Amino acid sequence: MEHGFVIWHTGVAASGKSTIGKEVVRRLRERGIKIEDFDADEVRANISPNLGFTPEARDENTKRLAFFGSILARNGVAASIAAVSNLRRFRDRARSMIDNFVEVYVKCTLEECKRRDPKGLYKKGEEGKINDIAGWHQPYEEPLNPELVLDTTTMSVEECVEAELAKLEELGYIPKSGEATEPTDTGYSPEEEEKIKKRLADLGYL
Repeated sequence: MEHGFVIWHTGVAASGKSTIGKEVVRRLRERGIKIEDFDADEVRANISPNLGFTPEARDENTKRLAFFGSILARNGVAASIAAVSNLRRFRDRARSMIDNFVEVYVKCTLEECKRRDPKGLYKKGEEGKINDIAGWHQPYEEPLNPELVLDTTTMSVEECVEAELAKLEELGYIPKSGEATEPTDTGYSPEEEEKIKKRLADLGYL
């Protein structure tokens, strides 16, 4: 892969962005594709622990994620990014910074996200302990023309992952399943390859 690409998973908290992204990364690595996983919350914890969730802080965090992704992509490495990135201008900026950009809208109803609530954010919101949840206290602007929409209210994780892999294949960013990721031409003719294989077999290596 000469050029990398960036999959930008956007959606409100608990929609399933990180879960889908991590499984896609695992599946792509199994295919021999170089890819890194960036979760917005993990990046905050390790690089900007004091960065909050104000509009300005969200702006800064998404800018950093786009920068990381752009560096990897131009060096032939793919990246999966999971970030609420609630404003379209955040995502538009990322697209402008990255040549091969795939926006995946992980869509889910607020009611279902509140029911899942794996990090307890919505519970804290109900209790009045926090008031900065995108899609509830702060706006969440749905993508207008994403490359892919995954509705996790009705789709399973496996269905979402398969749909995303199919989209990457369709866009030409990854080989189709079963195809080699690297050229397989050894420089030998079929007859020469057979002779080499026979010699290796005779020596006990095959």
